[in-house]
Amino acid sequence: MTIKEITKKVIIWRLIVFLFAIPGVFFLDLRRGFTNLTPGFSLTNLFNIWTNFDGDLYLRLAQYHYSSPLTSMAQAFLPFYPWLIRVTNIFGSYLFSALFISHLSFILALFFLWKLLHLDYPKKLVDTTILLILMFPTALFFGSVYTESLFLLMSVLTFYSIRKGNFFLGCFFAMFAAITRITGIFLWPAIMVELWLRYGKDLKRTFNPETIWLLLPPLGLLAFLRFQLIKTNNVFFFFTSQPLFGASREVSKIVLPYQVFYRYARMLIFIDHTDPLFFTILLEFISGIGFLALVIWGLKKLRPSYSTYILLSYLLSAFTGNFSGMPRYVLVLFPAFVLMAEIYLKLPENAKKIYLITSIIFSFIAITLFSRGYFIG
Repeated sequence: MTIKEITKKVIIWRLIVFLFAIPGVFFLDLRRGFTNLTPGFSLTNLFNIWTNFDGDLYLRLAQYHYSSPLTSMAQAFLPFYPWLIRVTNIFGSYLFSALFISHLSFILALFFLWKLLHLDYPKKLVDTTILLILMFPTALFFGSVYTESLFLLMSVLTFYSIRKGNFFLGCFFAMFAAITRITGIFLWPAIMVELWLRYGKDLKRTFNPETIWLLLPPLGLLAFLRFQLIKTNNVFFFFTSQPLFGASREVSKIVLPYQVFYRYARMLIFIDHTDPLFFTILLEFISGIGFLALVIWGLKKLRPSYSTYILLSYLLSAFTGNFSGMPRYVLVLFPAFVLMAEIYLKLPENAKKIYLITSIIFSFIAITLFSRGYFIG
């Protein structure tokens, strides 16, 4: 698949996402607090809706760095994405610069993902993987002022560079992934697994001068942790500050997944099913249990470096007490979408249609709710 073909797919997807966002203006009350939208319809809102929740803080970070008036909240955000917005502000608008970065990153991420997966999988499976990513209910974040697109690009380039034998570039991209999102640090052990796959028990070849680049992936994150320590006297403030955003994460203790599933089962039974929150909880539960199954299956089916990466990424979120944000966090776990594509291709035609229709309906609801200030992920 060429970059031109990928770009066409992303443009069509982007137009559909825009169209899905419009009905909410007329049929759903605006929920204030995490949005800069005006109550009525306006052309400005069509762009501002993609900054709801975290997006606005990324724009403030781009403008003020960590001296923003929202300093305590801003500490929860890693610096690479807002820094890119700041230095590429060629449009005179941080918003348009951010949207440009997100969309360009998404196009490049899908292009290199197609090339990466083609190293191991047939074309039909790779094309289906791309389709399922585009149709995932929370794919809207790829086109928003969020880190999803940039992080997906960095993680895909990490694996692609390593697989093509460029160890330096792989570690270089992993370093930037780790200062885009905290789960980027899990590319580090994945690279080590790839090193083991290449050289096996040959220690002399494994510990060659090239392995010095293994120092790169944690470098950026360690620098940010030092910055956190100086600013807040808490090296992990960016993680422990998550309750500031209403995520209600119990980051002070580990909660086992079965306890989380029990909590969600109770919430799904007792919460008001007409409340928009019910959809969010349902989506979190489906994402949590569905991707857990994919992660476990991936231990057997996927390349060891892929399974290492998605296992550690999943566990970081699952062990914090709930699946808040899980529908968004799993977006970048591209190896899991490969497994989804394998399952999808084995389904009867009617089952495929049901899945696609369900994805469209869930996407419409997610985009509508998000565009009106309701938390989705």
